[in-house]
Amino acid sequence: MKINKILAIAILVGASFNISAAEEAKKDTGAIETPAAQTLSELLTLVKEEKIRQSRVNQARIAEFKKERNKQRALLNKALAEKRREEARTDRLKAQYAANDKKLAELEEAKLLKAGSLGEMIGVVRQVAGDSAARFRRSIVSAQYPGRFTFLEKLAQAKVFPEIPEIRRLWVEIQTEMTEQSKIVKFTTDIVNRDGRKEPRTIDRIGGFNLVSNGEYLVFNAEEQDINQLLSQPKGSFVDTIDPYQETTAGVARLAIDPSRGSILTIEVQRESWPERVEKYAGVVGYSIFVVLGVGLLIVFERLFTLLTLRKQMMAQSKSSTPGNNPLGRIMAVYLANKDDDTENLELKLDEAVLKETPRIERGITIIKVFAAVAPLMGLLGTVTGMIETFQSIPVRCW
Repeated sequence: MKINKILAIAILVGASFNISAAEEAKKDTGAIETPAAQTLSELLTLVKEEKIRQSRVNQARIAEFKKERNKQRALLNKALAEKRREEARTDRLKAQYAANDKKLAELEEAKLLKAGSLGEMIGVVRQVAGDSAARFRRSIVSAQYPGRFTFLEKLAQAKVFPEIPEIRRLWVEIQTEMTEQSKIVKFTTDIVNRDGRKEPRTIDRIGGFNLVSNGEYLVFNAEEQDINQLLSQPKGSFVDTIDPYQETTAGVARLAIDPSRGSILTIEVQRESWPERVEKYAGVVGYSIFVVLGVGLLIVFERLFTLLTLRKQMMAQSKSSTPGNNPLGRIMAVYLANKDDDTENLELKLDEAVLKETPRIERGITIIKVFAAVAPLMGLLGTVTGMIETFQSIPVRCW
């Protein structure tokens, strides 16, 4: 009885195992579900059939795995072959790079050898371009043709060899500057007036020396590259020639030019006249010196007029025996009045007459002597007070 129970349990376990295996096989292979066994014989038959079917499925899987393995092996072989080809190509490229690098070094050395004298010429071109750019920036011709030095500055700072058109243009620019400096031309442009505003003007350019317009000199500002109206004009002897020059249509006209291309004109404008100097720098001491000078000049002119008049009168008196109203005539009158006296008495009378006339002739001489002594001291006083004011205007830093 026990054996029967054990056999029945084994059959049930085997049946459940077969059912589970059948379900798994059905999922994997998509096989048609078989009916469950009703008896032990049917169960045995089903087990055998399932074993055979599982064997076929496993063989199919093994075949599929081998197929995939062969496929992956082929891909691996292909990748390895591609790797070997690329490695070979890398070796060839490295060898070619090394050869090209060596050849490039040889060509660079050959270029340096061949460019020896050419390099010196290029250095000269750059130096000439730089010097010309600086000269053109300051040139008055640039007032008529602005910005022409830009190309030369770029050429002077270029890191590559200049080409033939650039060298030819450098030559043209230098020749143009030489030609324009020999011309007198008229052109219209904007200037900066005294108020700092721009206004159009018709300007006469005299070579590379002066710019004149509307009866006045203009100056070219090289820093701002514009034309400025001077705050003041030089003295009249220079300015008076501008209007007649601009009105002249033929022939030769007189005009003052600045050979320093603006430097002398600027200095001349900054030069102060005597009234301006007196007004700015004289001060109390300076005006006192002018008062002393004025008084001294009045005395000098009065004495000069008086002495010249007396000289004329005495020259006429020397030719006449009749005493007149002049120092010599009055001395002659004393002589004529006392000519019969003894010599000593006559000498005393004449000395007295001379002493009476001397103060009239020498009047004001003492004041002039005093002024001659005081004026240098007043000048020294002005110098000292000016130095004191200068030192007082210097800021003092306290440490």
